[in-house]
Amino acid sequence: MSDLLNSHLNIEHIDDRAKALLDEHHEAIRKRAEIMLAHSGTEISRMSNDDIKKLLFEFQVHQIELRMQNEELNRAYQELAESRDDYAHLYDSSPLGYLTLNEAGLIQKANIAAATLLDCPRTELVNKRFGEFIHPSDQDHYYLFIHELLAKKNYQVLNAKIKHTNDSPTDPECRQIQFCTEFLCPCDKGKPLTYIECCARAVYDHKNALQIYLILNNVTERRQAQETIASLNEKLEAKIRRQTNELTATNLNLIKKVEELRRSKHQLIEREAKLNSIFNASVEGIITINLSDIIVSANAAVETIFGYKPEELIGCNISKLLHSSPSYYDPSYTLKFDGQIREIEGIHKNGGIVPLDLSVAEFSIDNIPYLTYIVRDTSIRKYREQQDKEHLDELAHVTRLGLMGEMASGIAHEVNQPLSAISSYTQASLNLITTENPDMVKLTEILYKAQQQALRAGQIIHRMREFVKSHSMHRSTTNVNALIHDAVSLCIAELKQNDIKLTFELENNLPLIDADHIQIEQVIINLIRNSIDALQNLPAKQQRELVIHSHLTLNDGVQIRVKDNGPGLNEYQKQKILTPFYTTKANGMGMGLSISRSLVEAHEGTLYFNSQLEKGSTFYFTLPIRRKSDERK
Repeated sequence: MSDLLNSHLNIEHIDDRAKALLDEHHEAIRKRAEIMLAHSGTEISRMSNDDIKKLLFEFQVHQIELRMQNEELNRAYQELAESRDDYAHLYDSSPLGYLTLNEAGLIQKANIAAATLLDCPRTELVNKRFGEFIHPSDQDHYYLFIHELLAKKNYQVLNAKIKHTNDSPTDPECRQIQFCTEFLCPCDKGKPLTYIECCARAVYDHKNALQIYLILNNVTERRQAQETIASLNEKLEAKIRRQTNELTATNLNLIKKVEELRRSKHQLIEREAKLNSIFNASVEGIITINLSDIIVSANAAVETIFGYKPEELIGCNISKLLHSSPSYYDPSYTLKFDGQIREIEGIHKNGGIVPLDLSVAEFSIDNIPYLTYIVRDTSIRKYREQQDKEHLDELAHVTRLGLMGEMASGIAHEVNQPLSAISSYTQASLNLITTENPDMVKLTEILYKAQQQALRAGQIIHRMREFVKSHSMHRSTTNVNALIHDAVSLCIAELKQNDIKLTFELENNLPLIDADHIQIEQVIINLIRNSIDALQNLPAKQQRELVIHSHLTLNDGVQIRVKDNGPGLNEYQKQKILTPFYTTKANGMGMGLSISRSLVEAHEGTLYFNSQLEKGSTFYFTLPIRRKSDERK
């Protein structure tokens, strides 16, 4: 830019200098001619013809010289004019704006590019202040630029914005310029700002007048590109910072996750060690098989249960240990994966049968399913259960004997009634036989009645004998309502003796239960007799009531209730009533309810009670009904 400015200054200087020299040359020739004429005028009269001829010859030579010099000057002037025209053409065709200012800052000359850049006709630019075209926001920079230029007379550069001719001179600079898409100023109603780079040099011309030569370069696109690049760089830096922060955060998260994975791995190793320790220390046998029922692992407890070492079983079929092991593909085994326990028989190494509790768990490794059998040897438990069952049977028998002893007077009364009737019927028969003409029809009727009373007495004695006879538990299909009536028949005498009103509330068509009818009858009798004892404490004027109720529960069980309107139980009695050896009777042992509860629980039922003082007590128990699946066993 500085070289262009210097060449522009040199061409203008040469043009001015050439005109000055040409004028000086013409003036010098004229003066010489006048001097020569002056000399010739005073001496021509004295000169000889030869002198005159010589003078004329000299004039002719000078004339020719002048003509040749004039031709040379004309040729030089023509070349200079052509150079000036070329310069003028280049001056006006240049894409850069050229301005010439005087010392006051007024425009003296401008090319077409400058007029276009300043958005003003070329003729109107002359004698206008260049500062008027500078945007108000850059006025201070412009005047400082001119001051430095005039003071130092050296090369100066100014970057500024151009104010359009229709802009208001009082408009402040817009501070909200967006550079990324459109380099626009909202204050100029969408008109783009023009940015220039102004290069200047101040020199004196041949008249010793100070001239300021300016080159104006439109740098709007470059400024836009710079601002856009700067904006994009800022965005890029912001994005890089954001991504760096994100990467840092991600890296921290990864470090944290790696640490968590390291801890998890350590915990997993510890857990695996614990599980292996538990696996090998477990008293239950743990056997894992694949889909082909082949054993893939077994713990140390298997040797205790089956007699085989774990390594002996790897690769063997599970049928080597279990008679009826559930297969993975067996659709009939619907409970194999629900955690329920199933009783099966295992095969010991010595060929013996081992009773087992079996539960099955399913899991997958790499989408390959496996089954884990958890087996427990129940031999000791079965033996203890059998002992407990026999002990319970013995206790129940002893209790029944005690009950029968307590009920002896009532039962004796029940037996005495048919015996008295038999005696009366036989005496009547004897009297009838001794007559002359005995009535055989009447005799037959009397003997039939005697037979019925004998059968009744026999049934009472038979039922007494069956009730007190010692036997082990034997379950059979039983109707609950029939059990209730059988139990009541043994207590009817006591009910009558104590003037107790008995009410049955029995639901019809109840499902059958699978129970030992003697033991359940014993429970019902015990509850009835407890109510009879409680009702004996009521005043004589108060009605004594006993209600026996049966119904089907919501969870498919049959419930039997024995309810009385006796004095009820206080809080202390409620806490102790089911405790062994606790009794509210003067001569009681406190074993009746305790054994009754044990008998009910042996039938997979539960004994409950509720009681209120002065209102009575209700004892009830629930037994499971007999299912079709139980019938198929």
